[in-house]
Amino acid sequence: MKPTDFPLLLDCTLRDGSYAVNFQFTKRDTIRLCQALEQSGLKMIEIGHGLGLGASSPRYGIAFEADEVYLEAAAETLTQAKWGTFFIPGIGTLDDLDRAKSYDMDFVRIGSEVEKYKTMIPFIERAKEHGMFVCANFMKTYASSSSRVAEVSRELAAAGADCVFIVDSAGCMLPRDVSDYVKRAVDASDAIVGFHGHNNLDLANANCLVALDAGAKIVDATVRGMGRSAGNAQTEVLAHLMDSSGYDSGIDPFKLFEFGERIIRPLNVQAQGLPPLDIVIGMARFHTSHLPRLRRAASQYSVDLNRLVLDVSAIDCINPSDDLIKATASALAADAPQPSP
Repeated sequence: MKPTDFPLLLDCTLRDGSYAVNFQFTKRDTIRLCQALEQSGLKMIEIGHGLGLGASSPRYGIAFEADEVYLEAAAETLTQAKWGTFFIPGIGTLDDLDRAKSYDMDFVRIGSEVEKYKTMIPFIERAKEHGMFVCANFMKTYASSSSRVAEVSRELAAAGADCVFIVDSAGCMLPRDVSDYVKRAVDASDAIVGFHGHNNLDLANANCLVALDAGAKIVDATVRGMGRSAGNAQTEVLAHLMDSSGYDSGIDPFKLFEFGERIIRPLNVQAQGLPPLDIVIGMARFHTSHLPRLRRAASQYSVDLNRLVLDVSAIDCINPSDDLIKATASALAADAPQPSP
């Protein structure tokens, strides 16, 4: 990856999101989600068992497919996005990394608690030999001080890590904490800094934005926020927040809305994340008191309600008139692709 590629939103729906489906993503799911994520503009996609290569077992949870099936599905499906897996020393082995290389995997994220960081070094070195982009993920980062994390970041960068990740495993970090940890890691070495947050305090999206403002170059998210515990930052929301804050995500949230509703929501055992309409209302600065009139117009003209909300609000989000709503709905209907004869 080149410096011009960053900042990036890394989608880990097919990895962290697998916790929400008890690691039961199938090969077909992996292919469909890889296609949809890439078509939506994602440039970095993580796949596989939630605990990484070699984790499928009675102890950690048996995945629906073997590692090789997930690796093959990503390798054969993705043509533009970079893809990779998670890896925990002691669960994964050097042989697992070698096997992943045979599928031309682009990156690996090696996870360990900060004080066990030395276990990462042999795997960082092997992954670098294979030409992979290597991330060191500090699981439960908050268990160590920010100065200690900076010190360890410096050592792992010297060992070959291209990126170090601040990881809010419990979703407990406040924005000021995220800013402090990221800034210290950024100052510690030339390695890129990333942030992975969970949503237990409903701060994952905001914390990703804070991380970017503090100098992080990669932030993690999942479609509909699906993932372990309270889930993750939500890809659809975070893409909009990045764009609104001057970071070009390159992601089309409406494509994510469509496949999130069609593919992700039916797979989720429990509801996680915000539905598309709630997100669009925030994107558009739209007051829901006007929603009944827009629903009627969307139904009358057979247009997408989300796009109608966004287009009407772009003209008048405070007090849209009936004439404006109908004219906008009519224009959307006229621009809609016509079905093939």
